[in-house]
Amino acid sequence: MRQMTICCLLLAITLSSNVAVAEDESASVEGRVFTLWGEPMEEVKVAFYQLEGIRGTSPTERLIQQTTTDGSGRYQLKGLPWGQYRVNFSSPYGHTEVWRFYLWRNAKRVLDIGLPMGYTHSLSEIKISGNVRQPDKTPVDDATVTMVSAFNPGESQQVRTDKSGRYSFGEIQPGQYLVYAAKPDFIVTVTAIDIGNGEQLTSDIVLKPGRPKGPIFSK
Repeated sequence: MRQMTICCLLLAITLSSNVAVAEDESASVEGRVFTLWGEPMEEVKVAFYQLEGIRGTSPTERLIQQTTTDGSGRYQLKGLPWGQYRVNFSSPYGHTEVWRFYLWRNAKRVLDIGLPMGYTHSLSEIKISGNVRQPDKTPVDDATVTMVSAFNPGESQQVRTDKSGRYSFGEIQPGQYLVYAAKPDFIVTVTAIDIGNGEQLTSDIVLKPGRPKGPIFSK
């Protein structure tokens, strides 16, 4: 009987130790939710679903925690088990997801996101176009031009310049964007853009010939 009592006590101590370790290893996330033009969004539902595996789609997912943003667009979640998550942001006006968001043991991460607005029928045509040239005005053809939302990296488009170095983006929402041009043997150039409903904006980009500092791969 005494031996059984001792075993039960040891088991209880072990279990409580494991719980303490699990609690100590828990992660936390804080962030802000904006529109694509930078206005904070209140009462956006933020839900963290834990996934299986380390890549690709997950056979199952489990809702761990959810909350809503406050008046300044902020949210915070604590006590999340470490692992990979699908993070869902939703409101009556828009929705977006972040896949395979990783939380390691004791992680304290920030996840800010811009929410695309779903009702686009009231938007007038918005267009960003321009020319990519070298400093001497020579057109840079076949350059990759990428447009990324400043508040949601998942909102992006890519095009290539034509023979005259021209590029164009259409079917976009009002917002703040980073537009950068890149091509092998040139130095990447980034331009910040703020575009409103119905605007037709021209933004020319200058690419300087050059190589990255130091080799990327060594033989």
